[in-house]
Amino acid sequence: MPAHLKENDQTLWSKFLDGNEQVLSIIYLRHANLLFDYGCKMTTDRDLVKDCIQDIFCTLIKNRENLSETDNIRLYLFKALKRKLVREIQKSYRTQNLEGLPEIGFDLAFLHRPDHTELELTDRQKQELTEAINSLTERQKEAIYLRFTRGLDYKEISAVLNLNYQSSRALIHRAIAKLRNILSGKISTFQQTLLLLFQQNGKDVV
Repeated sequence: MPAHLKENDQTLWSKFLDGNEQVLSIIYLRHANLLFDYGCKMTTDRDLVKDCIQDIFCTLIKNRENLSETDNIRLYLFKALKRKLVREIQKSYRTQNLEGLPEIGFDLAFLHRPDHTELELTDRQKQELTEAINSLTERQKEAIYLRFTRGLDYKEISAVLNLNYQSSRALIHRAIAKLRNILSGKISTFQQTLLLLFQQNGKDVV
């Protein structure tokens, strides 16, 4: 394994802060796809997501001397992308002279496995799964995505969602309880599939 792949976040970030801009390419390659997937959950405008990611990395170079240390680059970038996307979506909303601020949605879909192959579900099961997920609030959807798809712990989720630790745990607990309640009595294999999805990345269902 190449030496740079063994370097942890704190080491990579310190090298970047010390002026090694080549390290930023490593950081980009490690996180760009995850950032793009996360951003596309909040908006269907894929070009906007790409532009926001590019802007974030350009800003890192521009403001390098004013940045602080971090040992969790993924969390840093997730927070930065969410702030950037929310600002851009709100700016577009105001440009269109629409009143108020838009609600930032979150597209949580579990109809595919982590390897992107489609789950073996009937059309009825797919509809039931979609309806159950859509019953959640946008924040609950995002919390579940961060926890069970991206493997963030509760402390990290709290930072992304701007919640305290106990609130982030309660948010996910209520979401899972709601899904279980809605899906109770459904076909057992369907329930097992749902649990399997929630247990990817080694995270247990609360």
